[in-house]
Amino acid sequence: MIRLAIYAETSQRAQQLAKLLAEDERLAIVRARASVRSFEPGPMVDVVLAAGLRAEELFGDGPPIVLLSRQPPRQAAFNGAVRAWLPDDALPAEISAAIVAAAQDLTVLTHWQARRWLKSELEDEHAPPPETLTPRELQVLRMLADGLGNKQIAAQLAISNHTAKFHVAQILAKLRAGSRAEAVAIAMRRGLVPI
Repeated sequence: MIRLAIYAETSQRAQQLAKLLAEDERLAIVRARASVRSFEPGPMVDVVLAAGLRAEELFGDGPPIVLLSRQPPRQAAFNGAVRAWLPDDALPAEISAAIVAAAQDLTVLTHWQARRWLKSELEDEHAPPPETLTPRELQVLRMLADGLGNKQIAAQLAISNHTAKFHVAQILAKLRAGSRAEAVAIAMRRGLVPI
């Protein structure tokens, strides 16, 4: 059972959250208060739920924090004890899931946060869709994954070195990769190259 402390901008909000989460059998609410100033982390609390408080008001050490806020999330807050930054109107099931994850020392991101902060791994919503590789480029890409250089690729495909180099350049451009290794990694994530 996860021992939960709830702190909110008002006592009424803290009690409201306690009532909403009381039905979750995984949670034991040990306190619900209107301020974090009196908080003393100890062995009696596994996770803190903070609602309507500014990230600056929260303590860095101590149990993991699930923050409910009207403000947009700031990445710097995740450097401390904050493990989730949910919208103030998050559903009870979303809050409970974040609390359980935080108790396991996991960080919770909403879909929007993941798209914003992990856009190097995920496609940017404003970026044009990735270009499709031609059958020949897929063939060259698989050879790159096998560690072959341009001369080896040219010899196996009976093409010139210049043409092999052109195919590699096209692959890098279409996959938006900065190197051959990055192109292979992207291709593996997209299932274009067998692992």
